Amino acid sequence: MKGLLSVILACVYSISVSQDYSLDRKLGEENSKLVEQEIGIYKHDSLQWLINSVGQKLVSRLKNKPFEFHFYLADSEEPNAFALPGGYIYVTRGILPLLQTEDELAGVMAHEIIHVMQRHSVKQIQKSMLTGILKLPGNLINSVTGTQLGNILNTPIGLVTGSYIAKYSRGHESESDKFGIQLAASAGYKTDALADALERLAKEVSVLTGEAEKRSYFSDHPYTPSRIAAIRNSAGMYKPVNPAPVVHSQQQFTRIFNGLIFGTNPAQGVFIDSLFVQPDLDFVCITPSRWTTVNKPSVVAAMQEKGESIVALQLTDNSKSPKQQADELLEKVKKQESITVLQATDTVINSLPAHIVRLKSVNKNNIAIMELIWLTYNKNIYQLTGIALPAHQKLMHQSLTSFKAATVQQRHLVKLYQVRVIAAHQNETLSDVSKRTDNRLVPELTEIFNNVKAEQALPKGSLIKVVTVEAYKPR
Repeated sequence: MKGLLSVILACVYSISVSQDYSLDRKLGEENSKLVEQEIGIYKHDSLQWLINSVGQKLVSRLKNKPFEFHFYLADSEEPNAFALPGGYIYVTRGILPLLQTEDELAGVMAHEIIHVMQRHSVKQIQKSMLTGILKLPGNLINSVTGTQLGNILNTPIGLVTGSYIAKYSRGHESESDKFGIQLAASAGYKTDALADALERLAKEVSVLTGEAEKRSYFSDHPYTPSRIAAIRNSAGMYKPVNPAPVVHSQQQFTRIFNGLIFGTNPAQGVFIDSLFVQPDLDFVCITPSRWTTVNKPSVVAAMQEKGESIVALQLTDNSKSPKQQADELLEKVKKQESITVLQATDTVINSLPAHIVRLKSVNKNNIAIMELIWLTYNKNIYQLTGIALPAHQKLMHQSLTSFKAATVQQRHLVKLYQVRVIAAHQNETLSDVSKRTDNRLVPELTEIFNNVKAEQALPKGSLIKVVTVEAYKPR
């Protein structure tokens, strides 16, 4: 069996050295920067060690290695893993509580490694004839307002999400499942572990959305139950070769998750209804109610429900004063015949020194107002940008000028939710542990995260994952 597996892997992963991988590397390097801007990298030494150790162990079983692989924890609460071309693999912190074993983690990561090795992302890009992975912010703003206001922006607003993550065909997903379990087996991992992880993921989706996943032949991904069945049907063909996990015991694997942030990471700021609180940077602002909000490491934004207006906030160049940055913008405006300067002046916003520029753009039957404010606060310079149709000008202005220092009461609104690993007492059930620890997970998710029924008796010392809450302490 070991010899057969080696032959299969050699056939699957042997890629002609004459192939040009420069596109893969270029796309991967460029879009890894975008992942940092749009999602962020989660800092947790023990978990990063685990992800990297398992990833490198899997990569060591590849016969040819055209790429240098990099493994990261993505700071996202969504349960997911994804790959960029050129060897960039990301596991979100949101998927980690679901995983029960190192074998399951390896199954998920092996699947993503195959996407890279089979160049699925590049093939999808070529197939769909995309003009580029990154959406230009100017084009986005122009399409929203029907004007050319976006052409004068010098920093991205980045409201489009997920453009760097390929949407694979059903064939690509099935191929990565098939060859991924072979790669996992060659590294000593159980081949049906990926199916276990996917099954638990489907249950979580069902709990969170209130309904089971529905089959759609128009979906970019295979229906999960079908994937699970296919994996289980083929898993028996491959046996783990020389199992040697990177963690010494199941208890050690579970303990690594202790302290993992659950849900929104407060360090990135949180929305509480329409109030945005950034505890680490010590400010608040208010977005219009019912507008769709976006919170990323690079930008906080809100878009009117019909997509007709936008407000956004981001850190900008500290080496240039607010007036210098405004003057640079005004130089660009001179080249745009359809744009009129309505206001350009120093001002004060909630006791903070600032500079404001207001512009009007007329294009055919469309009129839009752009308002930009640069202000200095706690040694940082913030750029607040609003683009609105006439009906939303007042809301836009109110939102942009709501920026101010956070009060003690507002900072106390921010809570930290964390995974805690708890040892069960004698004769306790999962429900008992939840009550003792004031577990904030609903019972259904607690069962899924621990793969144990709520009223099932637990052996003394069993490690259980719960979620606790406490006041967030700004860094």
